[in-house]
Order: sequence, then structure tokens, then C-alpha cells
Amino acid sequence: MGIKTIKGIKSYILLIGLFSAMGSSAQNIEFGLYGGVSNYMGDVSEQKMKWDQTHPSIAVMGRYNISPKLTFKGFVGYGMVSGADSLAKAPANKIRNTNFTSVIYEFSVHMEYNLVRNNLSTRGPKPFVPYIFGGLGIFHFNPKTMFQGKEYELQPLGTEGQGTTIYNERKKYNLTTVCVPIGVGIKKKITSYLSMGIEAGLRFTFTNYLDDVGGVYADNLVVASAYGPIAGALSNRTGEVTSDVSFQAKENDKRTTIAGLVKNDMYFMAGISLTYIFRHSSDGCPKF
Repeated sequence: MGIKTIKGIKSYILLIGLFSAMGSSAQNIEFGLYGGVSNYMGDVSEQKMKWDQTHPSIAVMGRYNISPKLTFKGFVGYGMVSGADSLAKAPANKIRNTNFTSVIYEFSVHMEYNLVRNNLSTRGPKPFVPYIFGGLGIFHFNPKTMFQGKEYELQPLGTEGQGTTIYNERKKYNLTTVCVPIGVGIKKKITSYLSMGIEAGLRFTFTNYLDDVGGVYADNLVVASAYGPIAGALSNRTGEVTSDVSFQAKENDKRTTIAGLVKNDMYFMAGISLTYIFRHSSDGCPKF
């Protein structure tokens, strides 16, 4: 038997071992779909969720079950958030008269901690498995508003004077930024190959402009000069609901927000998931 033949046999054995290992760990992997709802908390929702502004959300997800207690999850989601000052209870918010909608695209990774052991390989009783999760992600948003029957993207219009020479300390906000998902859920293996779950989680963000409102007014003439008359009109919409000129002037004089009271916006996603568990047969080959 030649040296090349021996090396070939060793390589073959190594490949068999590798595929056997992959097959034996396949039961730790799940892929599936998630469907539910999304909402938001921020300036235009009076810092709380308004349930009549709830929208559908969907996602694809995958889990790698590291151990019966720990699960690594990848999440790619789509949702929508919205708000309108016309729905506010506070008079000051109603007078501000802003509205927005934004689609959310999220890519995040979560670590789930199972509060009871989740043994996917067992053929015995299938308990409910409550869990908590935390993670890190990025998301993309793009707030838009309706004005005179037409929809406008708000970030390019610099409605708080961002990007103008007069307010050069105000930079246009990024439409893609970081989020920190935190939440709870419960899951249950319903067959040998399927698992179903329900979860809900907040996404803490690093932006106060999910709704295009940072709390600072700019001179609408400055905004109009830089970005056009529509931008100027959208920088302060008080005139659409009150004709009190002195009040409008007072609102336009606001140049700063109160330090420490400005809160970053958050959004919320909750839904039901259905995942397929990749198991292996007794001969080590994965079953699909």
C-alpha cells in the first residue's frame, strides 16, 4: 500500500468523522419564521406605546442550541412604527401637530437563557420552556410624514435645522444605527421536528430621531432657505392647528431641549415563532 493511498484513507476517515460530527450536532439547529406586531415609544407617542398604532411584523430566525440552558439566535426582522400628535392627550403635543411612519429593518443576534432545561433530543415529555433574552443588533429606519396629501421623507429635509450653516452643530441623524433587544418568551417542542414559541421584546436604540423629533425647533425660514418651502413648513406645523401668531413665534424661539430629559426612542416587537428542528437519524445522517 503506497503512501498516497494511506494519506487518502486518512483523509477519507477524517471527512467521515467531520460529517458525523456535523450530523450529531444537527439536532441543535433550528430555522423558522416569526410573525407578530411592532410598536414604538418616543416623542410622538408621549413616551409610551399607543396600541392603536400597532402594526404587523415578520421575521426569519435561526437558533443554535449551545446547551439545554443556552441558545444563540439570529433574527432578521421587518416591522413598522408610527405616531401622530393628533392622538396625544397633552395640549402641547397636539399643538406640535407632527405625524410619522417608518419601516424598520432589523438584523440582530440574541442569547436566550432557558429557565428550564430544553432537551431537544429527548423523546419524553415536552415541557414549556420560559426564557429571557438579550442581544445586539443594527436597524434601519426612515421616518416619513403626510403633508397636503403627499408623503415626504423627513431626514433629508433637516426639519430641526440639521445641516444648515445657522445650526451647524446639528448634524443629520443616521438612518442605520444600533439597537439592544431585551425581552422574554416561552417555547415548546410540539413534535419531534417542530418547536413553537411566543416572545416579546423592547429594542433600546441610540437615536432620538426614530420619529424625526429630537425636541428642538429651528427657524422655519432658515430650513426653507436650505431645503425648500416644504421643509420649512414641516419644521413647525403648529400653524396648521392654531392661528395664534404669538404662540407660533414662541414655539419658533425654542432653541434647546432640557438636558437629561431627552430620551432615546424605543421600539417593540412581539410575535409567534414556528421553527424546524434539524435532527439526525441513528446512522448519523441529518433528517430534513
